[in-house]
Amino acid sequence: MENIEKFKVGELLVKKPFFRTISTGVYDHPVISGKLNMAPVPNDNVERKLVTQEDFLRELDPLGHAINNRELFPDIWRQNEEDGKWYIEEIPRYAISYELIILTKHLTHLCGNDVRFELSDKKVTDETNEIYNNFVLGWANKNMEIAWYKLCKSVKSTGDGAIIGFLDNGKFGWKVLSFANGDILYPHYDKYTGKLKYFARKFSEYDETGVQLKEYVEVWDDTNYYRFANNAKANNIVDKVKNLFKVSGFELEESRRHGFEMIPVAYYRDDFGPCWTFSQETIENYEIAFSNLAQSNHDFGLPIMYLKGEGSEEVSSRDLSYASKIMLLPTDGEIGFVNKQDASAAYKTEIDKLEELIYKQSFAVKTPELKSGDTPGVSLKIMYSDAYEKAMIDSNEYDEVLDTLVDIYSFGYGVESGNQLAFRNTNIRHYIEPYIHRNETELTTNLNTSVVGGFLSKQTASEKSPYATPNEWERIQRENKEEQQHELLLQEEKVNIQNDANVEMQEQLADIEVQKEEKIIQAQETTTATEDNGKTKPKVSRKRKYSVATGRGAGRPNKSGRKYDENGNWEGRQNWDNWNNTH
Repeated sequence: MENIEKFKVGELLVKKPFFRTISTGVYDHPVISGKLNMAPVPNDNVERKLVTQEDFLRELDPLGHAINNRELFPDIWRQNEEDGKWYIEEIPRYAISYELIILTKHLTHLCGNDVRFELSDKKVTDETNEIYNNFVLGWANKNMEIAWYKLCKSVKSTGDGAIIGFLDNGKFGWKVLSFANGDILYPHYDKYTGKLKYFARKFSEYDETGVQLKEYVEVWDDTNYYRFANNAKANNIVDKVKNLFKVSGFELEESRRHGFEMIPVAYYRDDFGPCWTFSQETIENYEIAFSNLAQSNHDFGLPIMYLKGEGSEEVSSRDLSYASKIMLLPTDGEIGFVNKQDASAAYKTEIDKLEELIYKQSFAVKTPELKSGDTPGVSLKIMYSDAYEKAMIDSNEYDEVLDTLVDIYSFGYGVESGNQLAFRNTNIRHYIEPYIHRNETELTTNLNTSVVGGFLSKQTASEKSPYATPNEWERIQRENKEEQQHELLLQEEKVNIQNDANVEMQEQLADIEVQKEEKIIQAQETTTATEDNGKTKPKVSRKRKYSVATGRGAGRPNKSGRKYDENGNWEGRQNWDNWNNTH
């Protein structure tokens, strides 16, 4: 409440109205002749017809169309010739939801692709990649694409809309405000900078019968959030706030800090109104023409039978509907059908042309019938060029409100995740990519060709791929590292197997050498035994399998008389006796 003095502004619940220009005074200007001299600019006031956001909702709902208004398009009064009484003949009324079709197509091309994010730093490090991945994953986890879609839907159906960011116990959240949900939005801008100064929302509570119970007004500025109610208790501060805002009948019910560094409101307004504004008159003419065609078919669609001859008046007074009839005619009688005038062809031409104009004026494309299987991407772009051009314009028009939405998300989710400073210091670029029907196989082939050609990085290709996830490049790097580790393990295992094989081979070779030596020794022993004729044979030292001779064998008698220490050395070895005598 300490900053409440700054709200010394005009009335709070006011906004710029929606209107449609009328043709009064068109080219109604004086004619001049002679030389052109400097003169004041003529004062030509354009006359406009005010329209409300309730009118936009009526246009969106077929039941609210003008064709169903019996005051604008009255039924036909007819008089019964028999009793002279007048009666009302209801005319056919056909309201067609072209507005919903146009809205769906506009939203598809504007919001069909997710908002694109890219790192715009000159040098990308592992740290910035991790920050980027956290940013993009948070955008997905917080359903910011849904918030963006609902905002666009509100603007394109009711003329304006807003997204409010909030912090609830340190958790970031959002809500969408739309006139379709009963919210009346009042933005107020700084007259010097043009930036949003504060923002108000008016809404009501109703019971199950539709009776209004309570009316609220919410206000956001760059620091605080306020909620006013029309039956809250008053106090001195409340009276002061009420007088500053000039909100008659409303009292302050709650005030708190919203926790953001800016006004947490992303608001956008289209001064032309909903997306079908420029084709609304054509839609109404189409409904009139279609209803007239139905009336013509009702009056002249069925053949008219005539009878001539005696008894024809009696037959004509009978009910000839809903069943087959057998009629007996006199010899001079005649029966037949009147040749009717077929007006369906003329109506069909008018209706087809009006339908074409509806799509043209709304930059929407009626789905074409494809007679071939796989259509190239260029052909698809040409088929949907009108819708694609409109989506490209919308991407520029909506870029400013998207900037505000990203700033709100970056701050709010940064507070929740503890990455506020990291998000602020990392340059992450965002933009809207209009959706266009495309051949995904062709796109994947082009990306692969670009990477192989060397003029597109694998990271960019993974980001542009239609099958990629927000952290696709991180997944690719992780898979590559796992594959490299697996290859290293395989190589290490191969080396171990090779070493084991080499050791085994060396052992086998050693066994062969030992066996050869044993055979040689045995042969020598046999020869010695034969030469000595039974004399004592000399003792031969044999090597055991897988062993190496290390000198004196165990149990060999000590004939030298030397005394060995625990290390196997004797006194005098390595000239110890000389060293002892001289030292």
